Amino acid sequence: MAKLKKIKTESLRSQVYMQLKSPLMAGVWKAGEKLPSESELCDTFGVSRVTVRAAIQQLEILGLIETQHGGGNFVRDFSTINALDTLHPLIQISENQDIITVLEYRKIIEKGTIGLAVPKITENDLAYLEETYSTMVALANTGDCVKQAAADHLFHYRLAEIAQNPIIVKVYELINVILSSAMVDIVGLLGTEMGLRYHRKLIDALKTGDKARCEALMDDHIEETIQEILKKTKRLSGKVLGAAAH
Repeated sequence: MAKLKKIKTESLRSQVYMQLKSPLMAGVWKAGEKLPSESELCDTFGVSRVTVRAAIQQLEILGLIETQHGGGNFVRDFSTINALDTLHPLIQISENQDIITVLEYRKIIEKGTIGLAVPKITENDLAYLEETYSTMVALANTGDCVKQAAADHLFHYRLAEIAQNPIIVKVYELINVILSSAMVDIVGLLGTEMGLRYHRKLIDALKTGDKARCEALMDDHIEETIQEILKKTKRLSGKVLGAAAH
């Protein structure tokens, strides 16, 4: 059994995720082995079931475990997954990346990506983006950060595909783990209102074919996200310091 430590600081989902992922990657838990139950993990880490479940969902997205309804969570034989071998170095890199770093990368890349997508977008592409947006709206009040983030992530990945640049798409796929994890944290911190507002504007701008407006909206979308996260984390840090002073 892997030795697990009680969580002590903030970013609980990320910490639980990392503590579970590390022994999985190291082979401490073998293929086919059942992970401790959610209630056992809650007791071990000293966190809520919601936090544990979100971390487990991230591991499932990565392909490290599979969930059997009513049967628990089991380690996958990911040695047979070629993509994971390619991603292994990036999985290690992602441990040290914060949300702002990821957003800075996205701000540079996604403004150019949507600019490339504008002259190439089709009615079918717009219909797909509308459908993805509708999914995001439907999930907005569910409290399921992982599913909300997955729909948001899919929207941006689709724009990369529409741009028809194979390098952009390939890089997006290679760092999917980093982008997906950051997206979950963003939704968890900020909720969905701002994202929905900008995605609606982006679709409407794409329909007009206005490249400059699309690029400006994408730039504003990510910059506002960065600023809101900085404000949010500053407030949270202040609360923690205030509590410690007492």
